[in-house]
Amino acid sequence: MKFYKFIGNEKIREQLTYLTESGRMPHAIMLAGANGLGKHTLAREIALSLFCRGEEKPCLSCPQCSKVIKGIHPDIYEYTAPDRANAFHVNKVREIIEDAYVTPNEADYKIYILGNAQSMNISAQNALLKLLEEPPSYAVFILCVTNKSAMLETVLSRSVVINVEAVECSEGAEYITRENEDISYDEAKSALEIWGGNIGVALDSLSDGKLRKISDAANELALNVIADNEYELLKTCSKFVWNNAMLSSALSLLKTIFRDALLIDSPSVSGRRETAERLASRLSREKLIRLCEACDSLRFMADRNANNSILITKVSSDLRRAIGR
Repeated sequence: MKFYKFIGNEKIREQLTYLTESGRMPHAIMLAGANGLGKHTLAREIALSLFCRGEEKPCLSCPQCSKVIKGIHPDIYEYTAPDRANAFHVNKVREIIEDAYVTPNEADYKIYILGNAQSMNISAQNALLKLLEEPPSYAVFILCVTNKSAMLETVLSRSVVINVEAVECSEGAEYITRENEDISYDEAKSALEIWGGNIGVALDSLSDGKLRKISDAANELALNVIADNEYELLKTCSKFVWNNAMLSSALSLLKTIFRDALLIDSPSVSGRRETAERLASRLSREKLIRLCEACDSLRFMADRNANNSILITKVSSDLRRAIGR
């Protein structure tokens, strides 16, 4: 099995190659990992290999491959639910069940790519479980989840769970520059270092000057953490009202600034060397570690759409508490 857009994750590539070439592809695959790591890209590449009629799969040129690449293959059912609790309803699962018992139009398989499957409520998961227990012979279900712990144990037990991981930054940068002529290798590598090898998030941050805006906001937060009064920190936090996604990104970058302060003798990852030096001169190692931990906790809340008004106040209080104020 060849992979043409899904990079890194060598063990996953080997596993899927074996399953495809041995004819042992399971009826249910769960791709687990953060948004931006390429779960949907991988799901479509699995579809390519299963549908391809060429000798070396996928050939990318046969009619089956062409339709998958163009997103018009009639035997692929793709649905992504909103990324919030209980947003993937049982009615949608019933629709999938009804469709699954209709034989394929053209291919040997019917493939169901279900995004944000962790958003299924209990009723939806139980309905899906019945289908996974006795699936049609031609059906393959690919569940993309950001949090596999949100899935019922019975659903997990019926699936082959594959944990998708971040890529090595130099490999990711080569891919980004190959696919995007307007992004330089250094820009791509820097963004990947900031976002921990997450290609999707790195690409998003490089669009429309977004990375600069997020970087400036994170830098302002870092400086205001050591300001004498809390007002400036609260004022900076207020920029994120109604925008948890930007807050999550700023907290991720803020953590890299604190990390740079912790490892002040190492090369800067955040690109905010001067701020890191100021933090290192003012804060102990223990306080910087607590700040990193606070960023992780707050980002977890932001990613799960915690109440925004409460969250931005908590950002201010938790960061100040981390340094004993």
